[in-house]
This record gives sequence, C-alpha cells and structure tokens, in this order.
Amino acid sequence: MKPILFHDIDGVLFGEYDGQFQLRPGVSSWLRWAVQTFDLVWLTSWDREKLHTLLRGLYLDDVIQQSTYGDWMNYQHKEAWLERAHKRLNGRAWYWVDDIHTDISTLPAESCVLVNPKGRDELERLKTFLSGRLSASGTDMAQESIHHAHSSRF
Repeated sequence: MKPILFHDIDGVLFGEYDGQFQLRPGVSSWLRWAVQTFDLVWLTSWDREKLHTLLRGLYLDDVIQQSTYGDWMNYQHKEAWLERAHKRLNGRAWYWVDDIHTDISTLPAESCVLVNPKGRDELERLKTFLSGRLSASGTDMAQESIHHAHSSRF
C-alpha cells in the first residue's frame, strides 16, 4: 500500500514571487509523480470545485481521479484533523506538505514537511526530500500495489 501524502495548495503549488502567489514551475510533473508515489489527499482551504477547476486547467484530470479531498473545515485547524486521521491509519506511512504548521506537537514531526513558500525550485527539493524519506524507510515504490485514494476517504 502506498504512503499517504496530505497536500496543501497555497505556498506549495503556488509560490510567492515578486510579492504575489504564482504557480510554481514543474507543478504538472510534481503532481504526476505524487499520485504515482502516494495516495494523494488534498488538505487545503480551497474548496473541491476550485481545486478541480485548477487541475482541469492544467490538463490533470487524471490527478483528480487519483486523489481525494480531506474535509477538515469543521476542525479548528488542519493539525486537529490530521491528529484524528493519524489515529485511524494504523501505522500506515504518511506525510503532510504545507507552508504553515500551527502546532504539530501531537503529530509525528518526521511526517510534517514544511515547504518554503518563496523557493522557486521547492517542488524539486520536496520530491528529492520525500524520495529520500521513502528510501530510508525501506519503501520500495516499484513493489507497491496500485491503490487509489478513493478507496479510503478521510
């Protein structure tokens, strides 16, 4: 079973350049790698329809089909939702990529990956970092079973 990647949008897919959020270089490649490597769960304040509009505009309909949406808006913050989700994962590997972590004291720090909202090559750095984590944990992606995030809702 693939590890889970909880994924934010602003500050991750969009970086800050010249004082404005703009789509980062390599977004399509990053997302295609992410859905091949992880069960992708969107953990963002973007609503589902706006997210789907963005992905369709990038010709990433396959990413829509291979990802799911984490509905955390009834929680005080993402960390509270993740704490609850973490308890239900029964030891399954997961990572959370976001540009802001409010309070990760109740979460495994090694799973919480802080992304620099201003780094131009941040998605490449993130891919290298996560690939290293997967290698270090002994996760062999070549032998992972195909498992779509739609089969496990959060």
